[in-house]
Amino acid sequence: MAKKKRKIVLARKGVDMDMTPMIDIVFLLIVFFMVVTELTVQQAEVILPVASEATVEEPQPGSRILFVNVSFDSEGKEIVQLMNGPAMTAEQLTLALRQEAEAYDLWEDNPANPDPAARLSRLEVTIRCDQGAEAGNIHKVFGACQKARIYKVRCAAIGERFEDPYKVE
Repeated sequence: MAKKKRKIVLARKGVDMDMTPMIDIVFLLIVFFMVVTELTVQQAEVILPVASEATVEEPQPGSRILFVNVSFDSEGKEIVQLMNGPAMTAEQLTLALRQEAEAYDLWEDNPANPDPAARLSRLEVTIRCDQGAEAGNIHKVFGACQKARIYKVRCAAIGERFEDPYKVE
């Protein structure tokens, strides 16, 4: 008996990939990197004082550091700024720091006061003070941090300076 040859017809099916999951992953990665990446903030022009014992402290993972600048405006008037924003009074700075601490929402117990309302914020503040600034404004910044229940406060300095920043040429 003669064998019949069957013609096998392969249906040419194109292999289609569903791009929706890949696009979702790309958007999730974009959002992840936007949240995790620390955005560069333009810093005010501050001439930091020289400190022979200055050390560099790397921020802890997950910590948030606010910069308070005590510097001079274009007219030579001493100003206090939060993160290179507008000039602020001590009361405005206290309110802004309190809002930032509440937004950060990480608290720890106050060893001096067990009351839950006296908990301390884990928010960190670095004061960048111009070397020509008066100490009174620096004390106001420390007072604003205290009123906002922020206790991790440090002052910025540099290790050495090669030229006089106030030299007039």
